Amino acid sequence: MDLTNGPEPCVVCGDAATGYHYRCMTCEGCKGFFRRTIQKNLQYHCKWNNNCAIDKTTRNQCQFCRFRKCIDVGMATDLVLNEKQRIAKRKLIEDNRERRRAETVTIKAKPDTPTSDDLTDEDQNIIDDIVIAYEQTAIKVTKTYPVPDDESVPKEKVDENSIDVWQQLAEVMTPSIVKVVEFAKRVPGFLQLNVDDQILLLKSCCMEIMCLRAACRYDPVNRTLTLQNGLLLKKNQLNHGGLGLLVEPIFDFAVGLSKLQLDQTEIALLAAVLLMQSDRTGLKEPEAVEKLQDAVLGAYKRYIAEQRPMQPVHWAKILMKVTDLRTISTRHAERVLCIKLDSPGELPPLFLEMFDEGAQKI
Repeated sequence: MDLTNGPEPCVVCGDAATGYHYRCMTCEGCKGFFRRTIQKNLQYHCKWNNNCAIDKTTRNQCQFCRFRKCIDVGMATDLVLNEKQRIAKRKLIEDNRERRRAETVTIKAKPDTPTSDDLTDEDQNIIDDIVIAYEQTAIKVTKTYPVPDDESVPKEKVDENSIDVWQQLAEVMTPSIVKVVEFAKRVPGFLQLNVDDQILLLKSCCMEIMCLRAACRYDPVNRTLTLQNGLLLKKNQLNHGGLGLLVEPIFDFAVGLSKLQLDQTEIALLAAVLLMQSDRTGLKEPEAVEKLQDAVLGAYKRYIAEQRPMQPVHWAKILMKVTDLRTISTRHAERVLCIKLDSPGELPPLFLEMFDEGAQKI
């Protein structure tokens, strides 16, 4: 109703209307008159010529003409509730009022009920277990040694199809692979998964977690990356050996990761997320993996909401890093497959196991 210029008139008698009743703008008097007529099935007769003028002062003089005008202006008889319908409606209203009162009492009785963004005790237990697992399986780099800046060393293009290159990489990566396996076994729920699914998840995430751990050893001040064997590298030195084949994409990833300034808990949880990917092709029981994945993601998201309330997009940026790591791993798997086709039987068994075709289709 537009009350700017006062109340609108009732379309039946011209009195001040109170709203739409039975599809027409009417006053309370005409609304009640129309309802009673229909509910009681009342019959009226005009004492005059069946054409009485109906207004505010005459509306009670001829009920027949008043009701006929109600019909003529469009009041709907089918909208008037019968006695059974009125009782049902009244009960529904009372039920809704009672439900709202009960909800109000519940809220007052439990003022500390956690919201969806609050860390639960279960979340904290998951986080604690994962952080401990990650820290206990980390490779401690106690001594570093840089690659000498010897300009006399020719910076020739590394042949990435060289078996020697991949053998060198296998030797460097072996300790890290062992640590990834140990980490996975300590993540809550992992050992309860189907054994074949455990193996598939490990194959799929191993390179991703190793890349993550290597990227965390990036020094943004000196722009150096420390490998697990203590080798201290700068990006412009990658052409000096076969390690450049593996390390260059990790270098680029590490630069972006360092800008997020993740704490140790966030890093550990990110590693667990990489492990628990329920969309890995070939899983026999993906629902079980998805259940663990949801628990880790939920705890992770709520941890970030609590620790970084002023950084609403931080969570989205972390999920993008998961995609980046999976892309790096997939590219290495494609390289291994090409070499396997060109030089069958010459690749180190470690790589044939890690980059098994079935485990790397993501």
